[in-house]
Amino acid sequence: MNVNISKQTLERALDSASFPVVAALLVHFTGDISILDKLPRPNQAVLGETQGFLSNEDKQTIKKIAAKEIYKFYSNFGNDDIYVPSNEELHKMMNFIVGETVSSDYIPMMLSDLDISSHDLNSGFKPANSSLEVLIIGAGMSGILAAIKLAERGIKFKIYEKNIDLGGTWYENKYPGSRVDIANHFYSYSFEENHQWSEHFSQQPELLDYFKKCFHKYDIQKTTYFETQVTDMKFDDSTKAWEVDSICKGKSNKEMINIVVSCVGQLNQPKIPDIKDLDKFSGNMFHSSKWPDSDVITKKKVAVVGSGASAFQIVPSIAQSCEELTIFQRSPPWMFPNPKYHERVDEEKKWLLENLPFYSRWYRFLLFYPGSDQLLDSLFIDPSWKANRDSINQQNDEMRELFTAAMLSQISDKSLIDKVIPTYPPFGKRMLQDNGAWLEALHLPNVTLLSEGVEQMSAKGIVSSKQELEFDTVIFATGFKAQDFFYPINIDGGLGNFRSIYKDSPQSYLGITFSSMPNFFAMYGPGTNLAHAGSIIFNSECQINYICSAIEYMLNNDHKVIRVKAKVEKDYQDKFDSRHEKMVWQDERVSSWYQNSKGKVVTTSPWRLVEYWNWTNNFNADEYDF
Repeated sequence: MNVNISKQTLERALDSASFPVVAALLVHFTGDISILDKLPRPNQAVLGETQGFLSNEDKQTIKKIAAKEIYKFYSNFGNDDIYVPSNEELHKMMNFIVGETVSSDYIPMMLSDLDISSHDLNSGFKPANSSLEVLIIGAGMSGILAAIKLAERGIKFKIYEKNIDLGGTWYENKYPGSRVDIANHFYSYSFEENHQWSEHFSQQPELLDYFKKCFHKYDIQKTTYFETQVTDMKFDDSTKAWEVDSICKGKSNKEMINIVVSCVGQLNQPKIPDIKDLDKFSGNMFHSSKWPDSDVITKKKVAVVGSGASAFQIVPSIAQSCEELTIFQRSPPWMFPNPKYHERVDEEKKWLLENLPFYSRWYRFLLFYPGSDQLLDSLFIDPSWKANRDSINQQNDEMRELFTAAMLSQISDKSLIDKVIPTYPPFGKRMLQDNGAWLEALHLPNVTLLSEGVEQMSAKGIVSSKQELEFDTVIFATGFKAQDFFYPINIDGGLGNFRSIYKDSPQSYLGITFSSMPNFFAMYGPGTNLAHAGSIIFNSECQINYICSAIEYMLNNDHKVIRVKAKVEKDYQDKFDSRHEKMVWQDERVSSWYQNSKGKVVTTSPWRLVEYWNWTNNFNADEYDF
């Protein structure tokens, strides 16, 4: 199959290319791995740097060779003739792209995600070969993923979604400026690439559209029930199934379900602080995830309570529209400098992703590898670290200096310095992406940053420092009930209500299975939030692959019940807790939604991605009772 590619189009597109990726592609186009030895070598990859710190001269060298070899290939061959390297050659290509030796324990994981053996990454669905039925709770990112993967294995399922439409987080969080903080070409299903992202970090409407397209492409709507809220679940030992109570469009429903997969996530129930006289306020008041359709911002006096991830996006988006904007901040966030955070993807980049075989896969790899576990070492507390600084080790202190310098370079109003520079170690709380928009907004004459929380409200506004500040609109950017897992569902696996047993300190195995709840699996469950690296979609793919393997084992062996052994769960939880005791998220200077009421980290994973991938890639039936 001959493919017509204009030489002019190719050369123009290459000007926008990631040149470490282009260099690797030359192996595919020439069939010669030794070509890498003749090209300028990229330096060590870091998160967000897709050029390997190559000089302009080095880039032009790679471009010249690439333009010649790619055009020659398409003059004589087509996509069907593209060379697919051996695993050994792929490893060498990995090393070249990231400018270092990819550790051997990462190779299987990276090869799996790279999936470079074919162009068609989508497998067909199998007809259900059993009467066993799985209930998926939630039609957000993980629920859609679960449905696709269960269908691939021929496992019967249905989805209950409490909202009127799909999307979960990306349906609910419609506030101005809402966008992803993981690069889009990694924040997507590994098997469902999108070459047409308009931005490197896309906004909510585009993300919702992506998940809608996946939902309809895989025909999931046939088995999805919207406006259906699961309220109660109790496992029945006699029937080996869950008795599930739900409310569908106002009507109560009770049924027996073999297996339940929770895809409700951790960040879906809005949290509003306990504030005195909250109900007295007469203006507009809402949580950021419940943004109204009407305009309550323009030429209004607006208060934003909180300065975390959602506030960080909202404030720059609305500041110039408000008459006055006041931000109430308990503690400032650390910011990771990223000039591409609002950058659009140019048409040439899209062309490369769409038209050059394997370009998109290698580009994903270049985003994936430095964003996987590169930062983890900086998050362990060094007991011997004596520096009188807000840091936990030397590497963490160097990052503190880097982030502080980046912020100081953007501050002209010196009164802001003490308000915006954190006094806890970097990465102790969720890191926020920064392209300068936040600090630029704080310098506007109509914007005020107050270093205090909100303790009391009145009919007219907020009582602050014994003064009444009047507002038309109060926005709570105060996060979610992250420690109240599976809320508001009451779940009883036979040993009592889940929340009564664990309160805000749940125990699990891999964040997926629970000894107290047979035939129950969780995606984005306890201890699986990613705070150091990676994409939550990657973690979700790990989880659903494990869940599918477990269910397949049940079906193949005619088991009706699966329950993780209590000892397996305890051993895992002990390792989890022990690891966290050594990490920044449990440092005494840190208070965040990662922690429960006792300061113990319960939401966030302490593991390397490669560790978690290996564990979830190898289902071990010996760890379960059937």
